[in-house]
Amino acid sequence: MVNRPMDTDWYSSSDKFRTQSGADNRARNFYSDSTECDPTAPVEGSTTAIYPMTTFVVIPGGVGDISGTVTGDNDEPLADVTVTVNGRPYSTTTDDNGEFFIANVLPGDYVVSFSKYTYISQTVNITLEEDETEIMNISMELMPQVSVTGTILASDTGLGIAGANIHLIGYADYSMSSVADGSFSNSEVFANQSYEYIISASGYTSTSGTITVGNTDYDMGTITLTEIAYAPNSVEAELNDSYNAVNISWNAPDPNAMEITESFEATAFPPQDWTQSITNDGPANTLGIYPTWCNFGTITIAGSGDVSPTEGIKQAGLWWDYSHQDEWLITPSFNCPPDAHLSFDTYLHMGSPNNDHYYVKVSTNEGSSWNILWDGAAQPEALNNYDYLITVGLEEYGGMQVQLAFHADDPPSNEGLWFPWFIDNVYIGNFVDRIEFEPTPALTDIRDIAQKAKSDQHTPDQPARTYLSGQNALSHTGSKAPDKNIILPASRSSHRSLEGYQVWRLISGQEQNENNWVSLTDEIISNLNFTDESWNTLANGTYRWAVKAIYTADVSSVPAFSNPLVKEVVSGNIVGFVRKENGQGIPNATVTASGGFSANTNSAGAYSLTVPAGVYTVTASAASYDSLSYENITVAPSQNTTLNFILEPTSNGDELIPVTVTALNPNYPNPFNPETTISYDIKEAGEVRLDIYNLKGQLVRTLVDKAQVPGRYRIVFDSRDNKGNPLSSGIYLYRLQTKDYQSTRKMMLMQ
Repeated sequence: MVNRPMDTDWYSSSDKFRTQSGADNRARNFYSDSTECDPTAPVEGSTTAIYPMTTFVVIPGGVGDISGTVTGDNDEPLADVTVTVNGRPYSTTTDDNGEFFIANVLPGDYVVSFSKYTYISQTVNITLEEDETEIMNISMELMPQVSVTGTILASDTGLGIAGANIHLIGYADYSMSSVADGSFSNSEVFANQSYEYIISASGYTSTSGTITVGNTDYDMGTITLTEIAYAPNSVEAELNDSYNAVNISWNAPDPNAMEITESFEATAFPPQDWTQSITNDGPANTLGIYPTWCNFGTITIAGSGDVSPTEGIKQAGLWWDYSHQDEWLITPSFNCPPDAHLSFDTYLHMGSPNNDHYYVKVSTNEGSSWNILWDGAAQPEALNNYDYLITVGLEEYGGMQVQLAFHADDPPSNEGLWFPWFIDNVYIGNFVDRIEFEPTPALTDIRDIAQKAKSDQHTPDQPARTYLSGQNALSHTGSKAPDKNIILPASRSSHRSLEGYQVWRLISGQEQNENNWVSLTDEIISNLNFTDESWNTLANGTYRWAVKAIYTADVSSVPAFSNPLVKEVVSGNIVGFVRKENGQGIPNATVTASGGFSANTNSAGAYSLTVPAGVYTVTASAASYDSLSYENITVAPSQNTTLNFILEPTSNGDELIPVTVTALNPNYPNPFNPETTISYDIKEAGEVRLDIYNLKGQLVRTLVDKAQVPGRYRIVFDSRDNKGNPLSSGIYLYRLQTKDYQSTRKMMLMQ
């Protein structure tokens, strides 16, 4: 007979015990909502084929037991000692009297382990016989403790650093601070363990590593922290007007110069220089909000009312979805100043219990890896409806090139986020300001709200207020109201002397592989700009430039990276006519551009020459006419550059008179401003060089440096140097050189 007593809840008559079916009339069944059944005198009920399924749990005979007592110092009982029979599903913990009991253990040989935090673990071999109780009385000793010491020095002064933070992470975690001479000590470190250490100090680069502490005192020795070498900032790369070189410029390191503010007001999203990573590309909801980061104005949410931006008329955010969400909004890369912080306003249901996360993360390697700074899901449960500012410290990243990210990530089940997340009024910098907090009200049972939100509207019903409590957060962490007027620390001045800069070129995506960078500066340069003149020779691809600040003792900053530039061969056209002095076209004239490009004119004297975008010297030549050249002709991508030539006949009219002697002729006009024509005759084919020098003998410009055939040549000099810079007024020398000839003449530029 099986009886279920009267229940307080209602059940259907189809609800059964654990049952099985047999022949008809196998059992008698009775149920009632009001009458109590007496199993010894059952009422009539009804017959049924269903009858209870009975399970027998059998313990085999001949088993044994293990019991005993564990004590510590002075034979005091030790509670909470874990007792484990290795390789078997038998384990227990000692009670307050240090006693334990493991029943019904099959006979055999066992290894029994005893472990408790801060005590030396023990193992004992036993042989358990049938029907025997093995009594084990164990005495455990505390793990020995030793001292860990060391000294923290500054690289710039060689003196001790006071207030450096030393963290040991391992069997136990320890935190120490150095004193005035940089020394530190902790005499309670558990011995015979390995520990990871992290050492940091304001204004210095952190260092880390691993130590193995034996059973004697451990001296970490002298550890020198390198003072933060602040990097340049605002590195910009721009193709020059001639399309043949890249001008790189940057600002000098300034620990206090950087500030980023963003309130997402622009029409385009993400903001300029920000990026985003989209996993869920689903459509916007009825409020106009996408399941990935976007910007929008004031909206109305059931249970929250109007949710309005705190700065301007727009805010950024994303909405929950039932599909996978792993959505990133990433700031530009920036040089983090000392004692900096991130602050932002937010609308978010804090403390989500659903294993979804609302992170703020930081990367020091251009996004290759990310560290968590703050997680909205780790905060006390409540709705923050833009009620208070979130502030996250960035002190340990001072001097580093970093990026920050707002990362919304759904649970491992990929079922989508549980709550929307909005942000506004983002600030990154080290502005010293006061942050005030309001008292924290009592919290409601937010878990019920959260579950209802997921099943009904997926949004919290009623706003509640709490305070941020997270890693590196300047905020309230308990129920007591925080102190107001929290002052962020002031910045620290640098002792190191800035020597200059070095520049590298790299393929975009190789930011973390410095071995593949191409050094562009053999020596340290002092300018805040540099020209990479190798653009035309580079293969197609996307390039960036890295600049490091170099300090005394060959200490370099982290690299600051420029914007990327895409190199691809884009052509333009040089078009025009080659004519006689009377305007009549010269057919079959040859037009050449430096680099080996050429074309011939048609019957009307017209030509079209396709060349890669860049700057060229263009020459027109025809039989019975003097050649004419123009320098610094800029060809823009996918555009036509018009260049017309009027050729003068040789001295004998249309008849070609052979050149009998190589000669450099006077330029015309002279003096000139800004152009003059230089003509010369070449008797024998060979290499020809025509250079411009100043009166100091310094090379200013090379007009011709190539092989030429016999003939008469003219070239226009536009009073610019080899870099395209205009020359100042004065006397200049122009020199013609061939294999067997050299001649120099003077000319005067008058501005």
